[in-house]
Amino acid sequence: MTAHEPATTTRIAPVVTLRFTACAVVAAVMCSCNILSPAAFLAFGETKTPAMYELEDRPTVVFVDDRNNAIPINASRIRRRIADDVTRELMAHELVSLTISPRDAMALTRRRDREGDLMSMEAIGEAVGAEQLIYIEMLSFRGSVDNITPRPGAMCRVKVIDIVARTRAFPPVGGDSDWQEVGALGAPMSLELYRNSEGRRQIEVSLSAAIADKVTKLFYTHVPDELGSRLTPQ
Repeated sequence: MTAHEPATTTRIAPVVTLRFTACAVVAAVMCSCNILSPAAFLAFGETKTPAMYELEDRPTVVFVDDRNNAIPINASRIRRRIADDVTRELMAHELVSLTISPRDAMALTRRRDREGDLMSMEAIGEAVGAEQLIYIEMLSFRGSVDNITPRPGAMCRVKVIDIVARTRAFPPVGGDSDWQEVGALGAPMSLELYRNSEGRRQIEVSLSAAIADKVTKLFYTHVPDELGSRLTPQ
């Protein structure tokens, strides 16, 4: 599925800077010490990662694709769950004010695929009334990253399409890449979870939430999660 992508301008979020007064306070407290003191930490706060792209506040739909069968089982259910999770987080963080049900887009493309008519990204967005589409292509979704260690992980790549202008908004056209890769690695899980369907479903739900969280964080300034914090071993 290929989008028409003429040159466009991307809205990259500015990097958050520290106020001079905070720096002065910290410098005075630290003196010449190389170890960050509690007072310095309080002055600076936790280091935040800026948004890679600020979404336009326009009707938005999230579409998760798996045309290369990167999800080994329950692909439709997992795609739907990831898209739903991203959609909920967009609204929870007030990144856009209107979202369109991902299930509408999935139902439409499923019907058209059966007819042998593959839809472009722009066509998907237009068909459901969206002006902005967050397109997620799954690269992997595994209960074990190496098929040995009980540690789940997922990878995908993301782009944002401006449906009205019929162009890619993010990553910027002419940049280093046509996609932004995103990965989520879970903490080691109990082997007991892998031995029954309910446990495997729990891993599936947790990993879907983790990759959705990572995707959504592309679009707002946030404190980075500790590795695996979205997936708690049971």
